[in-house]
Amino acid sequence: MELRFTAEEWEKLSPRERIKRCRLLADEAEKLAASAAPSLRVAYTDLARQWRTLADEMAQELSLG
Repeated sequence: MELRFTAEEWEKLSPRERIKRCRLLADEAEKLAASAAPSLRVAYTDLARQWRTLADEMAQELSLG
């Protein structure tokens, strides 16, 4: 799976597609954390948490709008 992040592409995504992309990126970061060196594991885990938080906040905003 090729996951790249560009602002131009992001702006073209629907809110639901953005949420899905955030969750996919979180999943990928978790996979990397599982096999990462201890010095990087925390960073990958934190990155996954941040992507999930962003997805959750967007989903909440979407349900309020």
